[in-house]
Amino acid sequence: MPGDDLPVTGAVSKALLDALDQMHDAVTASLVNPDGSPSTTAVYMQLPIGQPVDPKMYANPWTPAGGSAYAAVSSTGVFAPPPVTTAPTGPETAPTPAAQAAAAGPDPRLQLAISSAFNTARRVDDMLMVTDNGVAVAWPQRTVSIEYFAALKGMQAEPIPEPAQDVKDRIAAAQATLYLQDANGNLTGYTPLYTQYRRNLKTLADARAAFANAYSRAMSDPVSGQSWPVTSASLQDAVDQAYNDLKAMGGQKIEDALATLQSIGGNAAASLIAKANQLYDAYSVGLGGSVAVKVPWSYIDPVSWWDHTNRDFGVQRVVTSSSHYEASSGHGSHRFSSSFYRNRSSSTSGSAGFSMFGFGASANAGYRSDSHTDGSSGEESSWNHFEDKSSTATLEYEWFVASIERPWLLGDLFHMDGWYLTGQKKGAISDGTIAGQIGDVPKLLPMIPKAFVVVRNVKITCDDFGSVADAWEQASSSSSGSTSSSSTSVGGSVGWLGLGGSVQHQSSASDGAFSSGADSSGGWRFTRSGSGGTLELLGSQIAGWIGQIQPEAPRKDDPNLASDEDVPADPVPAPVPEPAPVP
Repeated sequence: MPGDDLPVTGAVSKALLDALDQMHDAVTASLVNPDGSPSTTAVYMQLPIGQPVDPKMYANPWTPAGGSAYAAVSSTGVFAPPPVTTAPTGPETAPTPAAQAAAAGPDPRLQLAISSAFNTARRVDDMLMVTDNGVAVAWPQRTVSIEYFAALKGMQAEPIPEPAQDVKDRIAAAQATLYLQDANGNLTGYTPLYTQYRRNLKTLADARAAFANAYSRAMSDPVSGQSWPVTSASLQDAVDQAYNDLKAMGGQKIEDALATLQSIGGNAAASLIAKANQLYDAYSVGLGGSVAVKVPWSYIDPVSWWDHTNRDFGVQRVVTSSSHYEASSGHGSHRFSSSFYRNRSSSTSGSAGFSMFGFGASANAGYRSDSHTDGSSGEESSWNHFEDKSSTATLEYEWFVASIERPWLLGDLFHMDGWYLTGQKKGAISDGTIAGQIGDVPKLLPMIPKAFVVVRNVKITCDDFGSVADAWEQASSSSSGSTSSSSTSVGGSVGWLGLGGSVQHQSSASDGAFSSGADSSGGWRFTRSGSGGTLELLGSQIAGWIGQIQPEAPRKDDPNLASDEDVPADPVPAPVPEPAPVP
C-alpha cells in the first residue's frame, strides 16, 4: 500500500501509529552493545495482533525457593500480615496438623503457583522466526527448550593434546603429598599429613559455627547481649587456635598440592558442555502436574509483569495523539509505524491491518483511493466494523520491557571454540547474521526471544467512534458482568476488545503467532460524549518481542564429515575399442 494513504487515515489510527513509533524508538534505543554502539544482532519485532495477559494464568508463579514465594509479599516487597486465627474456647481437642491438612484438601495457592510457572515457561518457549519487516512471527511447533536440548546432545568437544612433562611431574608430586598409592598407581587413601589437615579443617569450621551460634543467642537475649563483648573472647580464642593449628601442621603444603590438582588444564569446551547439561537437567522440573514430563523452568523480570495495577517497578507512561503523528510524519515518511503498517497490509487480501491496545487499524490493500482506512473492534466472537471518521484522538497507555530469564540455558557455549556438532557443518545452530537466517532456514537456534513489550491501561479519547459506540453500549448492557450502565457511561468485563482483525493472510502462522485461546477477559469502561467519548482498557497485552541473534555456532564442521574435496568424482567410463576391420 502506498505510504500516501497513511496521512489521511482516521485520528484513532494515527494515534495508534504514533504509539508504535514512540515504543519502537524507545525500545531500539536500549538495544546497544557494551560500548554503546547500536546492536546489529538484537531485533525488535511488533506483533500484528496483541496478545492478552490473563492474570489468572501467570500470578505468583512457583519458584525453586519453594512454593508461591511471591504471594507472601505485597507489591512493594513487604511481607503481608498473617491471617488472624481464633483460639478454641471449648473443651474440644485441637485437631492435629495432619488432620487439618486432610480436611483442607489440596492447597489452591500452591496449585495456582505451579500452574502459573508452567504457563510462564510455555509463554516464553516459542521460537521467533527471523524476519526483516518488523513483524513478529512464531515458528510452527518449534520451541527454544527442545532446539537447545537437541544442540546439547549433539555437541562434541575436540580432543586436547597431552600435557608437557613438567606438568606431569607437578601433578605426580601433588598426588604423592595427598594420597597413598598401590604398586599400580591407584589411589588407596589419604596420607597422614592430609588426614591431619582434614581434622584440623573440621575443628576450625566447628569453632566458627560455635561462635556464630553464640552470637545469635546473645543478640536475642538482652542480658547475654550486654556481656557479649567480654564473653566472646573465649570463643574467638578457639577460632584462632584452630586456624593456627591448620596452618602449622602442614596446612600450606596441603593447600598448595590441592591447588595444583585443581588447576590442571583440561578441556574447557568439554567442561562447559557438561555444565550446560547439568543445568538443563537441574532446572527441568515437574511443572506439568499429573503429566510426567519435566518442563525447563523460566521466569520473567519483573515478576509482577502480569499485574496491570502494580506500578512499583517503574513503568513508562505515554500520551500521544493524532496531531503528534501528523507533526512527526512531516520529518520523514519512513518511520517504523508506516513501514510496519505497509508491510502488514502488502501481504494480505481483503480488509488488512493490525490490532494494538485492544483497538484495530486496518486498510483495504486493493485500493489506493482517499482515506480508505478503517478501524475495527469486536466483542466476543462477533465483529463490528466501523469507519474511523474521527478527526482528533488522544491515546494514553503504560508500557515496559519484560526480560526473559532462562537459568537452564548456558549461552556461553555459543561464544567459544573447541567443539563441533556431530554430523553437522559449522553454523548449524546459527550463522550469526540476520540476513542469512530470514525465512525457513534450517538452523537450530538462529534467534532466541530475550524480552517482550507489555502495554497496559490504555485510554483512547476521540471525537467520533462511529457506530461502534452503540455496539459497546449494547455489549455492556447484555453482559452479566456489567458494573455500571447509564446513558453516558458503561463498563464491564465482557472480553478483551479488539483482539484480532478482519484479515485474510497468505499464511495463518503470522496471524496465529503466539496466540492464546485462554480466558483473557479484562475490565473496560466506556464514557460516551455524543458520537465520541473515552474508552479505557484496564488490562495488559504483549505488543512485541525482542529477539537475540545467536553468534555463529559451531565454528567448525564435524571432522568426520567428508569434505567436498574428499568425495570421489564419478568414474569416467573407459572408451569402447573399435572392432578390428574385416579383411
